[in-house]
Amino acid sequence: MKISVVITTRNRPHFLEEALYGISRQDIKPFEIIVVDDCSTESYDNIESLMESLSVKYLKQPFNVGANAARNIGINNSSGAIVAFLDDDDVWLPNYLSEVHARFLEGADAVVTGFKQLGNENVIVVNNDEKVTKPSLQRGNTYCGMSGFSCRRKVLEENQFDENLPNGQDWDMFVRLFTKGMDFRNIPKALFLYRFQNEDGIGAKVRKLAPKDIYPRLASAYKHKEFLGDYWFKKRVSEQVLFSLKHKKNKKEWVFLSIELAGIKATANYFVRVLRRKILKKPMAI
Repeated sequence: MKISVVITTRNRPHFLEEALYGISRQDIKPFEIIVVDDCSTESYDNIESLMESLSVKYLKQPFNVGANAARNIGINNSSGAIVAFLDDDDVWLPNYLSEVHARFLEGADAVVTGFKQLGNENVIVVNNDEKVTKPSLQRGNTYCGMSGFSCRRKVLEENQFDENLPNGQDWDMFVRLFTKGMDFRNIPKALFLYRFQNEDGIGAKVRKLAPKDIYPRLASAYKHKEFLGDYWFKKRVSEQVLFSLKHKKNKKEWVFLSIELAGIKATANYFVRVLRRKILKKPMAI
């Protein structure tokens, strides 16, 4: 079963180099590697020879389209039966593709996996489900980000990434595939290295937002409000609003906004969970 790898990148050639080396060390080789460059202004010349050695199909966009549109471009330019996604700042472990491939041979429509924190590999995030479940999805994305997601190309052609969502595209995709009854498997193993809290990553950007600018980031929660139910919807909203609160300015404004949108109970429960994680020293979540 042929596997197409789709990598999205923007101004991070040094990270992409690591990601490509990870692919080169796979137990089984992909059919093709497609790199969708979302209009980088930084040069990728230093890794041109590496991309040539791996026969990478490099698709540089003439203008910035966003991560979701870039992934859809990758899907539309792929030809393998399976599409495996990889963010440019993450790295697959050598057995990633072989483990994923085995699940598709068994009949899976889509697959997710666990991961380790890059640079601190003793931190392991794994959901023990054998198949993706509603309770796990209601709690949020308890599986992985895009670097642990793969899917049959025919399924993706009918269920492309929502280009209107500025975040939560992975969770949105997982919910949509689950609710459509796909055979959606989870591999309860850490099969890739996840780079946590990049300086130019989502977390860093959220810390700089003003409270009035948070609303687009709540779009995925409102989109799946019925699926979540009242409790989990309010929990998700409060977590989005209060995410990385200690690094934000105007903390009181953020807390009051959480109370306004999610209620006092959901807001209070958020702080209880933060305290519990600190006491128990639980690993990071995605």
